[in-house]
Amino acid sequence: MWVRSQNKKELINCTSFSVTKNIGGRKKSAVTGSISNGIWGRREILLGLYDTRDSALNELTMLQEALVNNTKVYEMS
Repeated sequence: MWVRSQNKKELINCTSFSVTKNIGGRKKSAVTGSISNGIWGRREILLGLYDTRDSALNELTMLQEALVNNTKVYEMS
């Protein structure tokens, strides 16, 4: 699924998504997307930062709904 990052600087074709802790910043949680990295496996790309884990999980739910609805490009909020 194609995703535009929260900072609008990247458009990435992700194969999976996850919610992780954001260490060292004011925002506590992050949503990351995985992309293929050739023979080296996969690479995680930061898609957005959120104040709380619940906010990040809500964004993940909206990504899931976009997948179900065959959205061509999802823009992170």
